[in-house]
Formats: sequence, C-alpha cells, structure tokens
Amino acid sequence: MTIGPVGGRIQIALPPSPGLTPGDTVTLHVIKQLGAGKWAVGIAGRVYPACSDLPLETGATLRARVGFTGGKLVLVVSDVIPDAIQAALQRQGIATGGVAETIARALARTGLPLLSQTIERLKPLLARSDADPRRAARALAALVDRGIDPGSPAGQALLPVLGFGDKGGEHPRRYRGKPLPENRSAVKEFVKGLHAAPSDRPTLLQAYNHLPARSQAWIVIPFAFTKSGQSIAGTMKILLDTVRQRPLALSLSAEGLDFHLPLQGKKRSLSIYCDQSPLRRAAAAGLDSLRAKFHNMGLEVDDTIKDGDAFDGYSPIEEASNLPSVDTVG
Repeated sequence: MTIGPVGGRIQIALPPSPGLTPGDTVTLHVIKQLGAGKWAVGIAGRVYPACSDLPLETGATLRARVGFTGGKLVLVVSDVIPDAIQAALQRQGIATGGVAETIARALARTGLPLLSQTIERLKPLLARSDADPRRAARALAALVDRGIDPGSPAGQALLPVLGFGDKGGEHPRRYRGKPLPENRSAVKEFVKGLHAAPSDRPTLLQAYNHLPARSQAWIVIPFAFTKSGQSIAGTMKILLDTVRQRPLALSLSAEGLDFHLPLQGKKRSLSIYCDQSPLRRAAAAGLDSLRAKFHNMGLEVDDTIKDGDAFDGYSPIEEASNLPSVDTVG
C-alpha cells in the first residue's frame, strides 16, 4: 500500500482529547471514508472525523506524530504499518475491502484462521443480515468458533439471539419484561436466574453456551427488563478461560450503549461506546457517578465515551488491529 511520501498530513476535526499530546507518536486506524477527502479514523479506541489529501485506504494502519498547525490538531504520517489481514487475503487471491475483509477481521478478532472457504461461506450470510456488518460478522465468526454452521437451521436461529436487542437481532417486545433489580439482594437473585434469559429457544442457546469453543468461549446472556413503562433489552457476553475456569472479560450491549470490562490483568478499566448523540450526552452526564462506584470496587472507567464504530459487540476493534501474523492454515 502506498500513501505518498512520509510526512503527509491528516487533520483531525475534533480538539485533542486527553492522551493526544503534541510530540507523541500514535497508531492510527483508517476505519472508513466519509466523503471526498474525509475519513473516520481510530486512535486508542476513539473515532475521529478527519480530513486528508492522502490516498488513504480503509483498514490501513499508520504511525503518526501528533502536532498542531494553525491551532488545529494534525497527525504527520511517519510510517505505514503492514496490515497482516490484508496481506493474508492477498496471498490467497482474495480482494481486500468490502464484505470479505469485514469477515476476515471478525475471524481474526475471534482468533480463527482466515480460510478462503470460510470467508466465501459467510459472505452471502453477512450480505443478507440487517445488523451492523461488524457485529453480524463477529456473530458469524462466533458460530464458526463453536463448530456451528452459520447457514444451518441452528445457526440461523441463533444469530438473532446473539444480537438480542440490537438492530437485526431479536426484538424484545415479544418477551414478558422483568423488573429491574433495585438492591444488592435483587441483583443476586437476578444473577442466579440468568440461565432463564428470554428466548423462545432456550435449549438451543444453552447448547451454544455449553459447546466447546476452538478459540474464545463467549457465554451469551440475553436480557429484557421493564420498569415503570420503560424497557431495556440487550445482551451480556462473558469471555471465559475454560482452562482456569475464570472470566476474562465482560461485554454488555443495551439499547445503543456498549460496555467492555477486562476482568484480568493490570488494567481493568470499563470502556463505554455509543453512536447516538442524545444517548451519548445522557451517558456522559452519569459518568462521574459511575466512575465513583467503580472506583469503590477497585476498577476504573475511561474518561471519554468512545464511538460505537470502535466496538463489534464482543470486544474493541483495536484488540486485533495490528496482528504480527495471521493464521491462514488452521
């Protein structure tokens, strides 16, 4: 991939957030084109609108130095990082970009090999999905990881359950709502009854959760609550270490908001993702209160609410954005 001479500039349309300091070197991911010379780029999990005359390509990963020109934030390209996923597709004669690359990136984030036959099998299924392509591709990859053919009757029945409450997933209005837990004992009782999550196919979902995963054992728990006439529906996903029998991460998607919390390692910080402006403002208003509650539990909350494009319903997209190698053998 050629992006002109090193030193080309990308102007960020938003003011710098904490962590973007002049002189720093950052990794920048080109997410998608918004118009002529306009792009959505990701830096440290946050998505920014950007302008550049450089011939950028969706999926490219760049290294750039942070600077200011005329009072505006400018990123000066210092290096183009080879994209392992695009290189893997090219080696197999698969065109980069579009549906094939979306599927390949979902497979890579799931820890699965990028096999041409798998990508070709999933392409028509993704094309038919009404869900966000990134989320739908990740759900398809999760089925493959469990050894379930996504095109089979079982796979087609499970797909909307995996995206319960999201666009393209099962709609919560078909289920009887449950009251929201209001205190510690109510939360305890709710957790004990999570196996009874709303679904007219509970046996199928239970079978999915119990099947061994080749790479990532995500336990999926749909939920639907109604309180004072207000309904909340979504899906909780827990990533398990099946060897040590402990949770590694928790992700929760509900009504346009996504939450991701690593449960192991030194940095256990809750990240929040949202695309909808009114909801984003409402969530930001309660951020200080949420941060205080998490601090009491020895956990942190990120300072900013990140763009929804940086999350696929399971994990942040930057977790596997710069892979040193990609398995194309399996």
